[in-house]
Amino acid sequence: MPVAQLQAEVIPQFFPSHWLKGASDIVFSEFPSRVRIGYVTRANGAYSYVMREQLDKSRLSLHELHETALENLRRLPSPALNVAVTPGGCEAWLADTQDNFNAARLLLPTLQQQLSAKLGEPFAVVMPCRDWFFCWSTEQADEWQAKNRAEALQIFRDDDYNLTPDVLSFADGMFSLNVAQTPDPNSLVNADPFKRRSASLKRAGCR
Repeated sequence: MPVAQLQAEVIPQFFPSHWLKGASDIVFSEFPSRVRIGYVTRANGAYSYVMREQLDKSRLSLHELHETALENLRRLPSPALNVAVTPGGCEAWLADTQDNFNAARLLLPTLQQQLSAKLGEPFAVVMPCRDWFFCWSTEQADEWQAKNRAEALQIFRDDDYNLTPDVLSFADGMFSLNVAQTPDPNSLVNADPFKRRSASLKRAGCR
């Protein structure tokens, strides 16, 4: 692929770190927990990860690739940020999209700023699968936070494109591991997070 085409098409995409055991030449940037940031190009309804040989031939640095990918992601149609008022603090997530990059949008500084403004810092983050993430205020009532953690475990266990069951924290422009979770089937709940979110959706009362 010509360098100009790579620069025009590349988009960041999360993948589970265990993939590297079988494909160590995937180009990636570090990220907390069991997740890495990969870089993909799309064609014919599918996408391919940028590999080390392709990056070397392009003469782009990893930093240049990352920044270009973020800018291309920023230019995609942006789904609405949903914010719900819950006991103690708010929670937030993006509306559904069909492009499979919702979790990756957490890398966008503009979205990070929006989430910080609504939830305060630090705020909690779960990204159990490629197509969805969920954030909440650390002031949220304990039982709601426990519910969110359990739902993340459930989605991680059920989704074909799972990423991590862990809870991350975001503050000062950085993600970090907050709570490592093990997907123990005995600890999971039968819950529909989307039903609860849509039923409780409000936009007033948050920061």
